[in-house]
Amino acid sequence: MFYWIGVLSGVGLALLVNWLKKKTTVRWYEWLIGALGLLSGIGAIQHYFGSLVENEPESAWMGFLVFFILAVVLLATSWALLRRHPQSG
Repeated sequence: MFYWIGVLSGVGLALLVNWLKKKTTVRWYEWLIGALGLLSGIGAIQHYFGSLVENEPESAWMGFLVFFILAVVLLATSWALLRRHPQSG
């Protein structure tokens, strides 16, 4: 399962980078915030399934919520920063 998560993340990230390069310039801190958000989202998924394997369903949900909320905040911040750029082309 994690193989497919990695493949889909890689393809999605490559398409996103290609699209962003065509549309606007992205500053280094926007890349950093977006990457941290993506890593937090992947960490949320990993924590959820890892805790279920350990037979800790409450820990699975609580850890997932913590990491997922962090991912949403970071990705929304990165998106908001990108939306403030002037449109090119």
